[in-house]
Parts: sequence; C-alpha cells; structure tokens
Amino acid sequence: MSLLRKLLGPHGEVREGGPEKWTPEDLARGAPEWDALLVTSREQVTEEVIRAGSRLKIVAKFGVGVENIDIPAATRAGIPVTNCPGSNAIAVAEAALALMLSTVRRIPPYMRLLKEGAWREVLEDTIELTGATFGIVGIGNVGREFARLLRGFEGRILATDPYVEPDKIRARGVEPVDLDTLTRESDIISIHCSLTPETRNMFGADRFGMMKSHAVIVNCARGPIIDESALVGALREEVIASAGLDVFESEPPSKENPLFSLPNAIVTPHLAGSTHLARERIFHMATESIVKVLSGARPDPKMLQNPEIYENNSGIA
Repeated sequence: MSLLRKLLGPHGEVREGGPEKWTPEDLARGAPEWDALLVTSREQVTEEVIRAGSRLKIVAKFGVGVENIDIPAATRAGIPVTNCPGSNAIAVAEAALALMLSTVRRIPPYMRLLKEGAWREVLEDTIELTGATFGIVGIGNVGREFARLLRGFEGRILATDPYVEPDKIRARGVEPVDLDTLTRESDIISIHCSLTPETRNMFGADRFGMMKSHAVIVNCARGPIIDESALVGALREEVIASAGLDVFESEPPSKENPLFSLPNAIVTPHLAGSTHLARERIFHMATESIVKVLSGARPDPKMLQNPEIYENNSGIA
C-alpha cells in the first residue's frame, strides 16, 4: 500500500494517476468526481479544471511552488489551495550545495575525461570556496537552510529578499544587500526565490554581465527565473565561469537543449527536492490539509495560499 493510500484511505476512495503526466483535459474530465485534488508540478490546474470540479473542496500541491495552479480561479470558486512549505527545504539546500561543489570543481567533466583516457588534464584553474563570497537570492525556507550549510566555508554570505526584513536576515549571520550588489560581489550565486512576474528572467544578459568572470550560478528554484538563452551565451562566451541547474525554462527540456553540450554547465532533472524524508514530509503535510478541509476545518494558515476565501465567505468553515 502506498503512503498516500495509507494516509487518505480511511477518509475515502483514493484514485492515483500513476507516473504519466495528466493534461488539463484529463484533469477536467475527472474533476467532476473528485472532492480533493492533489497535484505535483507536472500538472496544470487551469480555470477549466476548477470549473469542472463541481465537488472540489481543495486543491493541494504535492510540493511548494504553486505556479501551476490557477489560484485566482480557485479563489473565485471558494476552493482553498494549499502547499507544503519547508517540506523539502533541507533536500533542496543540500542539492544546491552539491551542484555548487560539482560545478566549481568541474567534477562531471573531469569524470568524463578520465573515462575517455585522459589523466590529470586540467580544464582550468578553479576558485576555492573557503573564504568566498556567496550570494543567496531568496532567504525563505530553502535559502535559510542553504545559508546554514555555507557557514562551514567561513566566507561572506549575502542575501537579497524583498519579503524579509533586513534585521531578520542579519539575525541568521547573513548580510542583507540589494540584488545589484549581490550580483557584482558574489563568487557563487544560488537562486532560492519563487517564480513571480517580478522574478521571471531576473537573470538575463545584463545581469550576467555584472557578475565576476569566475562566478558560478546555481538554480534549484524555477527555470524561468533565468533567461536560458542569455545563460547559454554567457557560458559560451565565458562571461561567467559555469552554472549548476536543476530546473529549466521549459520542462522537460528538449534533448537538443544547448546547455547539455556545454562543458561548463552541470545539469540535473529537477530532482533537488526528492529525498525519502522530503517525500514523507510532503505526503503528511499535503494529506493533512486534505483531511482537515474534507472534515470541515480550515487548513493550516502556513499552507493556505488563498486565505481570502475565508475572509470573504462567511459560509466557509
């Protein structure tokens, strides 16, 4: 029995979609029969899906980012949308650290060269991380964990986040700065902010031009925060040294994605948050929200993405 069935089975019938991605049309066809909808980042919960869900009482995200859910449509329908904040923060922060180390020390390219018969062939001199300047874009749950992991390098840790007060950033031993300062002064930049209209293409050609030539950028947040074509150009022209990416502008990316052929790009398939413990946390948090709503209670405010449905509708519990 899957953990999902174990947690939700006592509360009703559980219909699992399997490993295949469900299209919005698939979801819309099934929605009239569902009281709750639990989705991953692969599924797009559109206004059409919300409208079709005449019985829907909650849309729960199996994870953190909710950009794939039409929250305004759910709000108009009086349907709460929940996510699982902090559930995979440790996993993503550790993956960002692994990408940073692999990218700076060029571990995958050196492994490939060794397997091809090369021995001690130096691609280029790399920086040392001890004493380096680290820039964190977004100091939420993942950003805070990443800052904690960085302390052992005894360097300078900068962070920019318009939603966190500077004193709260300083309290974590991190220096609050604006984005331009962080871009210019960091040896390593790691992105941990949400994808919003303001952060889409935040890192483009102009910003790459502001970075140090030996700088490395890591992205375990959302692909469209980086202008991918601008990044390809910056890597090819050695405007920056390298990039470590777990996310892409379009997912899944095409096999012909030019990043895949660049020796100074280290890539993984959007699995930064996938560990056994992270998945357990997500299962428990997501199902907790579903069970609460189906029993007539409100979800945890920290998980609720559209609290206004309760403020504007006195008929909702």
